[in-house]
Amino acid sequence: MEELERKVLEMIVDKLSLEDLDLDSVDYDAPIFASYADEGEGLGLDSVDALELVVGLKETFDVKVSDEDMAIFRSVRSIADYIREKTE
Repeated sequence: MEELERKVLEMIVDKLSLEDLDLDSVDYDAPIFASYADEGEGLGLDSVDALELVVGLKETFDVKVSDEDMAIFRSVRSIADYIREKTE
């Protein structure tokens, strides 16, 4: 099941040039944006990064994210769950 989460994480790293990120140390349930993170945990991404991720999801997974669906960017797992929901 976590194969999709890994692919989502790899897309995030690729789109946002986060090559220094250790993929094996990322918690798929950790917040990926600073606004969702408690005390600076997570990847610390911002709203500009979210736009890049919307493009990445379309290019990589052929999934469109509407403005109403932006809450999917809470964690790697929530993005993967959204992809599963939209591609079933």
